[in-house]
Amino acid sequence: MKKTIQMAAMVALLGTAISAPMQTYAYQLPTNYVHTKTDNMIVYSKYGAKISASEKDGKFSVKANIVSNRQPLEVEIFKNGHTGVLKQVMKKTMEPVAYRDEGDRVIATIHGNADLQFVHPPVNNFQDIANSSYAMYITALAERGIVNGRTPDYFGVNETLTRAQVSALVVRAFSLQQVSSTQFKDIETKKSWYSGYVGALTSLDVMKGKSHNEFNPNGKLTRQQAILILGRMLDAVDFVPNEEIEAFPYSNILNFDEELDQHTSTLYALGAIDYDEIMKPTQRITRGQFAKMLYKVLQESGRL
Repeated sequence: MKKTIQMAAMVALLGTAISAPMQTYAYQLPTNYVHTKTDNMIVYSKYGAKISASEKDGKFSVKANIVSNRQPLEVEIFKNGHTGVLKQVMKKTMEPVAYRDEGDRVIATIHGNADLQFVHPPVNNFQDIANSSYAMYITALAERGIVNGRTPDYFGVNETLTRAQVSALVVRAFSLQQVSSTQFKDIETKKSWYSGYVGALTSLDVMKGKSHNEFNPNGKLTRQQAILILGRMLDAVDFVPNEEIEAFPYSNILNFDEELDQHTSTLYALGAIDYDEIMKPTQRITRGQFAKMLYKVLQESGRL
């Protein structure tokens, strides 16, 4: 009861001009609730982090002693004239940041110390998505820098995805920290471009290996695998649906195990997977189909 009173008092002190961060995105119950702010930024921690925040020349910098894939920070940045897409500034490039746009501000979720900046990305010119039902989702994710085309003017909407490729997409979409992957003998930790992505998702139990020591990075992603990966990712960020999920209409429901049943129900309710009489769990998924699924999951979890 005492902690409840302290929490209410702290939120009240923030004032009506500051919106409290969403409570459904935490990885575990908070041990504390702190915040710090600059002129145009407020940084929240639910884990008692010591936070350092600064802004200069359009760059918003955040450092904390507690920030990880299981203990993220929430960053509220008021635009005040800034336009474009929020990105994370790295040494040689810029990486995507998971955030939702509230009009006058953005709410970002970061899983590591970060320098954030609004930029204007190049407009995509994917000729093969012009008549695709997935065009909107691909365009939105491409603008954020989450997905890339095979070439500047060709996305590959009907091509398939490998398990390594989807690990990169999910980690970048949720702006997770990469984690070294050492358990799989078919991944060269120091040489492969996807080792850190695989490590991040396996450490959260979002992706699993083909066996204990084999990941199968070049294996083609199936519909069932895509559903399990994104469903587990929603669990990892403690996503809670707004409404009770109704049973989905697939005729082969009795063939699903409990986990696939649960995540299929959730993703169907979110509009991430299309209706079909038979769900076809072993069918290989296309880049366009996964773009839609990823977009819906990010949107519903407050990260797009």
